[in-house]
Amino acid sequence: MFDSPIGTPSYWKKSTITLNERTPEALYEGKKEPEAQIVKSRYFREEPENVDFRTLIRYNDATPQISTAVYNYSELITGTEMTIESQNEKAKKIIDEWIRRTYFYDKFESLVTTLLVCGNALLEKLDEDDTRDVEEVDMSTIISKKRDEFGRLQYYEQRQQEGQIVKLGEGNLSRYIEFNLTNYSKGAWGRSLFYSLAVPRNSGFRHSAPLIEIMWGIEDAMGGIMLNNAFPITTITIPGANDALIKKETAKWARYKPGDKRIQKIKPEIEFFEPSEGSGRYQFIVEHMEKTFELGTQFPHDIMTGDFTSRASSETTENITLKRVRGFQRYLCNKLKGELFDPILLSSGIDPDEADLEIAFTTQNIIELEVNQVKDLKSQGLLSTNEAREWLRTNTGMELPDDDQILQDEEDKKQADLQPKIAPAVTAKMKDLESRIITLTTDKDTDKKIKEAQETLEHKLELVKEAIINGKETAAKRGNTVLEKILKELEEMQK
Repeated sequence: MFDSPIGTPSYWKKSTITLNERTPEALYEGKKEPEAQIVKSRYFREEPENVDFRTLIRYNDATPQISTAVYNYSELITGTEMTIESQNEKAKKIIDEWIRRTYFYDKFESLVTTLLVCGNALLEKLDEDDTRDVEEVDMSTIISKKRDEFGRLQYYEQRQQEGQIVKLGEGNLSRYIEFNLTNYSKGAWGRSLFYSLAVPRNSGFRHSAPLIEIMWGIEDAMGGIMLNNAFPITTITIPGANDALIKKETAKWARYKPGDKRIQKIKPEIEFFEPSEGSGRYQFIVEHMEKTFELGTQFPHDIMTGDFTSRASSETTENITLKRVRGFQRYLCNKLKGELFDPILLSSGIDPDEADLEIAFTTQNIIELEVNQVKDLKSQGLLSTNEAREWLRTNTGMELPDDDQILQDEEDKKQADLQPKIAPAVTAKMKDLESRIITLTTDKDTDKKIKEAQETLEHKLELVKEAIINGKETAAKRGNTVLEKILKELEEMQK
């Protein structure tokens, strides 16, 4: 049967056999394929590598640092509107109606969350050619894939509640649409958003638990330290006491409540045993783990929990996050079009190529302002002085003086601009009155009656100032007369 040293079957023609011919179709039809299609024996049955889907879901549910990243990524991906455009208006209406009838957007949001948590997701159609509805497959029940000897997928293995193994897709594989988050080096399954935190690690002969479980242990230890500090072990020693006295005293101490009083002849020695706080010792370890989780989930947690400086840094990182989100959106759009929406159009008698369906997610256009634009917004009243100055501090690194000083300078300038509008005589009189009032109000020996008169005088002074600011010269003159009268009375009282 074999006519060569390497075991080539005799029925294969030498003229058609090359290193690039691997599939049965290529062998018999003379077609060539890239050598990259060569598969490995491990492809016969492929389980999720290092960590299964059920464990990934448990990690997500029990770890807020992870679930927060997953939730925010999911919202960034599906939070914007999905738009359907087509050259064929009928095709667009068919897809829009199908989405509305099947509540597809709700299912799609759940699918994206599963994709982020597990790195993979499966969407099941009613049948190979029946796309009236779709439903997500519970990834916690999927245990492996089965391929043939040429590496082609045959079915998915699913463990059901009764423990039996079901072969999903055997004989009707096109009924399922598989989504992968990240897939490289021809891996069987995609990688979870936080895969690097969820896999165990080996260094030499040492086996390390996943970083997620290590963080759990750190949080448990820190909680134990705090609880032990709150409820420390207490020992009470009574010098020279015999067993009978110890029993008697123990019964008394058991009845004591906080705030009780005790009369005694012997002072007991009381000690508290508690662990040291160790905050300085563990601070850098905790900070390292926090940064590791940010890198492991690829999401800037500081934007939600940090101070202003860390949030500003995280906002820069957010731009990178949005770029990743747009990459996920492009992948999802291409997958939905090729494996779901185009078949729906075919079943309705419409050529997908002719319809030229386009799927996209709307994006928020963020305009980066420049200094001159901020100045224009300030002059137009769309930004306040504080907002404009804060923008300049944050985006240009300018060292600006305090806002209070700026406001005071603006008020002084406003007053200086108004002074020429008032008659010089009124202005001079006001300056004289103000200097006399300052002398009186700084006198610390005045009695209660004088202080009351001073308060009345200061109130009248404010009214006169307001009249001057508003350009009411007559009212200012009358106010000056009243001020002069009160001031004379106050001076007589102080004499």
